[in-house]
Amino acid sequence: MKEGKIRFNTVFVSDRISHCSKLVELKKWSKTFQESGLTPEVQGNFTGNLSFRSKEGFVITASGLKDKEDLEDVCFAYVKAYNEESNTFFVEGQTKPSSESIMHHLIYEKCGDVNAVFHGHNDTIIACAEELGLPVTEKEYESGTVELAKEVLKSLGDNKLIVLRNHGFVSLGNTMKEAGEVALATLNEAKLERARQQS
Repeated sequence: MKEGKIRFNTVFVSDRISHCSKLVELKKWSKTFQESGLTPEVQGNFTGNLSFRSKEGFVITASGLKDKEDLEDVCFAYVKAYNEESNTFFVEGQTKPSSESIMHHLIYEKCGDVNAVFHGHNDTIIACAEELGLPVTEKEYESGTVELAKEVLKSLGDNKLIVLRNHGFVSLGNTMKEAGEVALATLNEAKLERARQQS
């Protein structure tokens, strides 16, 4: 569940992120996810990663954040390009992008209607996935790997939220609002299901 090992190279093309008005909204959703228990703390770092599609790539939370409640611009990386052959991300900012950046990149590349990708961790959602009829990836892969990213794409279909087997979940949206609300609604449904099971 912790932020995984960085499995790609990073080249910084600038130490400052280009102005992006949507960054304010991503900060808000990062805080909401933390407060809702969707990006829990593990070994001193807050898990999960959130991003939105931008004109030239995507903006994503940085790797190894200690806190997602009051994020500054330096806590994000603007991914401008990815070279698959050299496994290298070209980014603006001062911090490496999340270890799950390959997954975000592949989703944006393959799903033209997706403009926000929110990846979180919640034991209740994972435990109640079957009862809620949520799609679950068939195989389990290590965090941050190309194999995990491809498994997500294979399992995605037309779903807005899928569960990564024994790992977490990914919620998608045409907007950040949609991706966030899908995750929160699923969390509420999972809590109700858990309460029903325990009654």
